[in-house]
Amino acid sequence: MHGALHGRVWHTARQICRETPTNHLWFSSQHTASFPRTTLQPKPAMRMMGRSLPSPYGDAIAISSPPLSSGEGIMTGFLSTFSKPFQLAVLLWPFVAVLLTVPAAVYLYHRDNRLRPASVLGAYSFMLYVLGLGCFTLYPWPRDSAAYCATHHLGAQLNPLQFIGDIRADGVTAILQLGMNIVLFVPMGFFLTRFFRLPSWVAVAVCCATSVCIEVAQLTGIFHLYPCAYRICDVDDVITNTLGGAVGVALGLWCNRAFPAPHIDKTEVTMHPGFLRRCVSFAVDMGIVSMCQMLSIVLWSYLGHGTIAPEGGSSLVLLSVWFVLFEGVVPWCTHGRTIGCLLTRMTVESTQRTLPQRLAFHAARTALLYTLTIGLCTWRSPWPFVLGLATVVWWIVCKQMPYDAIGEKRRTAGNPMAGGQSS
Repeated sequence: MHGALHGRVWHTARQICRETPTNHLWFSSQHTASFPRTTLQPKPAMRMMGRSLPSPYGDAIAISSPPLSSGEGIMTGFLSTFSKPFQLAVLLWPFVAVLLTVPAAVYLYHRDNRLRPASVLGAYSFMLYVLGLGCFTLYPWPRDSAAYCATHHLGAQLNPLQFIGDIRADGVTAILQLGMNIVLFVPMGFFLTRFFRLPSWVAVAVCCATSVCIEVAQLTGIFHLYPCAYRICDVDDVITNTLGGAVGVALGLWCNRAFPAPHIDKTEVTMHPGFLRRCVSFAVDMGIVSMCQMLSIVLWSYLGHGTIAPEGGSSLVLLSVWFVLFEGVVPWCTHGRTIGCLLTRMTVESTQRTLPQRLAFHAARTALLYTLTIGLCTWRSPWPFVLGLATVVWWIVCKQMPYDAIGEKRRTAGNPMAGGQSS
């Protein structure tokens, strides 16, 4: 009912636009059932991932020159609906990229055993794409939620052939909408097949599931974060999105055949990791240490032993215990492989050492890393900072950490791999 009424409104608006030579058209809200009964200035209508809806920028419809019957005017108006979501995605991209840098690096190290420029570019491109997809499909929303929800009651469109009626009613605009729904998911299918190397049927299923989640979010007002649905949940969108994902999967399969990925030995462990890989691995370990500390505090309070202040001495003791466990005991028992090292395919033990040398090596490593992290944040002393600068200088000169020199065998010309670095 709402779709038919809206179609009649647009038909009337187009007729008025054709007969009016002025660039800006004013019309009374008596032509619509959902607008206040006042004279309104036209504003852009929105068509995003579904059928026509009133503009979220305000409760008015925009009709501007050139007329909507003009192909150029239709294309310009259609593309203008993507400007604000795209701007938001670009603004959020740097912040999200910083937050996801470590997970992305861990994934690439685990997959390729090194960081390749093309893989890094693909990772950050995928982040931008996901942000854009979310912004295009869920943003913007109506400003006055109370007024909008009182006059709009949007439901689900479950007729898979509704697009035929939309094309008859809206013409080129509906065709553009269907095409955009297909194009919008082509990159997802491509990334899942080429970058994440998923099987084709899994990639198509992920595209379909993602589209369903988006439609459910639209139906529930972003899972009830917004008081009501402000976009129509349309089954046609799921169909066209899945079709676009399948096209992207086909492109990804073609690229995999034309440019096959290099073979990676799954059992290979990097004995001489570079500085960046060490930092990524250590960041993973510190994240686990922090999580264990917080869980210990919550468990201690839950068992009725009192509350531990996050900045108190007891909290620091817990953090230190977990740090020594994950950075001292675990690598001692696993021949230099912490959880972060396992994920990034590396080991901190670069050479064979005797038992006393291993003991000295792990003690020195644990003490140095503790001083450069927890000590730097909690000690009121300049020495951790000075030690950090000295460590950086040592790495620049020797291409290794200071504790790596304990029990290290001398490099020889016949052993070119000794001391070699891997990204």
